[in-house]
Amino acid sequence: MPGRLTQVAAALDEVTLGRGAALAVSGGTDSLALLELTRQAAARTGRYDAITVYAVDHGLRPEAADEAAFVLDTARRMGFAARGLRWEGAKPETGIQAAARAARYRLFAAAMAEDGAGQLLTAHHRDDQAETVLMRLAHGSGLTGLSGIHTHATVDGCAIYRPLLGLGRADLAAVVAAAGLTPVDDPSNADPSYERVRWRQFQPQLDSMRLTAERLATLAERLSDATALIAETVDSEFSRLVNLGEDGRVEMSQAAFAALNPLVGAGLIERALKQVAADDGRVPLAPLELLAARLAHEEPFKAVTLHGCAISCRKGRIVIGAEPQRRSAVVPGSADGARETELT
Repeated sequence: MPGRLTQVAAALDEVTLGRGAALAVSGGTDSLALLELTRQAAARTGRYDAITVYAVDHGLRPEAADEAAFVLDTARRMGFAARGLRWEGAKPETGIQAAARAARYRLFAAAMAEDGAGQLLTAHHRDDQAETVLMRLAHGSGLTGLSGIHTHATVDGCAIYRPLLGLGRADLAAVVAAAGLTPVDDPSNADPSYERVRWRQFQPQLDSMRLTAERLATLAERLSDATALIAETVDSEFSRLVNLGEDGRVEMSQAAFAALNPLVGAGLIERALKQVAADDGRVPLAPLELLAARLAHEEPFKAVTLHGCAISCRKGRIVIGAEPQRRSAVVPGSADGARETELT
């Protein structure tokens, strides 16, 4: 751990020397470790003023208000500015975790705009990464999903920085214990009705087979590198093969497309669909892969629609244009796209 902690310390020094950042702190062990490590960085740089701490009360448990107050008091005693944020209004009957996550990031984004914070630091760590990889693998995600959560990302308008991804849950617990802090206990973290908790509880059995959190996190890093390489190849092939029509259509040689690696081909079709539809939303993986395979091998190709686009083949050319009357559609014979499981 010393080497990894040194890297985290250097990264947090840079954060405190920057123009302003926010910390998302719930009061649990992981986020308290982030708060303490940031306090140590601010003590080294003298820049407590660069950090604002946010604590969200979702209004879902009676203890939540007191937990948020504990975070705010702890942060202020450390020398940081701190703000409490509350999720107001009616709560949904189902999908509460996803709704709470969306509300949380809406609150963060609004507060950051008011406070001039350029990035939000969260306490996601190596064990979170391992759980995410397992969940996405179980849901049939592709390489992008299996590359896990990333150090830098944008979530619902928030620029996210996750400096603790190289540290494990036990590492963070040691930081909190050494600082004499007592974390709050959220019972949902042990509730097996949540999939993430079930994977967490199963991890010791995976450890016994040497499929440790560290190895799963390493897999995510390698797949992230592979995904980046594929994206570069897709960019190159898009420039080489694709013709953009004045009417917004995309065309390319079907024979040249068929010669591509299947992963590159699927990436090329995804990029073309997003270009034509002017919609950067995720294209479901299963229909996308089936469409790419059919375009490469099916003769004659029967026209289909996907992602608001009409896809056809004419005289050896793949043609992708806007769907005449946009509607929700999938490639015939495909299953629903694999769900991506975002970290909450």
